[in-house]
Amino acid sequence: MGLWLTEDIPFHTVYLHGLVRDEAGRKMSKSYDNVIDPLEIVEKYGTDALRFTLLTGSTPGADMNLAESRIEYSRNFGNKLWQMSRFVWSNLEGYTPRAEPDTAHLDLPSRWILSRLAGLVASVQRLFDSFQYGEAGRQTLDFLWNEFADWYVEISKNALYSGDSERRERALDVLAFVLNTSLRLLHPYIPYITEEIWGYLFAGQGPLIIARWPQANPAHLDAAAETDFAILMDLVRGIRNAHAEYKVQPARRVHAAIASGDHRDLIGQHLHLFARLCNVENAHVLDASAAAPENAATIIAADVTVYLPMADLIDVEAERARLQRDLADLEKQITHSAGLLRNESFVSRAKPEVVQRERDKLESLTASRQVIEERLAAL
Repeated sequence: MGLWLTEDIPFHTVYLHGLVRDEAGRKMSKSYDNVIDPLEIVEKYGTDALRFTLLTGSTPGADMNLAESRIEYSRNFGNKLWQMSRFVWSNLEGYTPRAEPDTAHLDLPSRWILSRLAGLVASVQRLFDSFQYGEAGRQTLDFLWNEFADWYVEISKNALYSGDSERRERALDVLAFVLNTSLRLLHPYIPYITEEIWGYLFAGQGPLIIARWPQANPAHLDAAAETDFAILMDLVRGIRNAHAEYKVQPARRVHAAIASGDHRDLIGQHLHLFARLCNVENAHVLDASAAAPENAATIIAADVTVYLPMADLIDVEAERARLQRDLADLEKQITHSAGLLRNESFVSRAKPEVVQRERDKLESLTASRQVIEERLAAL
């Protein structure tokens, strides 16, 4: 009837979503006594927490199982967003950030986070264009919590409290820019929290609800920065894991000796990160000809090896067993990567940059395997 009367289709796009079921996957009904009252949930966790959970908890057309623990997690994410915003706001006193950071003078962590942000914005736009709103929200959460908060915010404290005004201002420019862009991306999901934060940090730019949707800046994409910073991240994670595995007391500060391989400049310029992120009291780069320290835990990323001389805290047999597990895991990754590169269909059909990235990955894995084998032989 609408088509006959208007000579036009009533809708150009119809979005179908599945049922919202209970935690066990059952349809909600009075007979099961499993109906979740949204008013009670909003009272307990807030409107944004429920909204974010419903938007990110399923894929288009599929049913979702709604567990209260997932709503609580969304509430916790909102709290995390408040915390990181408060941190930035508390450091902005007396300084107005630039609209966009001056990329010509940024350090590696800043170039890394801007590159990751540019990739996120492009990915979110692609997902929005294909109506995959849940995945777009999940990627935004992962970026803010696991990359921005856990890594960049912590690292930025070195610049913020260094006493160097230029370093401090560059860090604040990046912090504010990332947060500004992220609030725009999150506004469709959690409008109340983001609008409130925006009012504290960016009130001069007008209400967030009418702010311009972010566009990816290709100039911020920096594959080299992402590759280099990934090495530092792997080393930090490895040191943290070694602390946990050998049950090192949190207050105990350890020393680190680093065989930097082909990444001497990278490691030498970022030794301070190990003190900030994994409680290393003194880190130094070994000479190329220096022998590996004895009775030390080893952490390997690419061709870089970190030695943690923990003296009596290290069980040699346990260290050997750990290295053998790492070697087995590397062998699996090498086999998979080599198999892909031997697959003519993959090599001929994949984009050249994807194939090259896989070749670089295989080269890095092979270098790590060689280092582990040498360390096992030394033990």
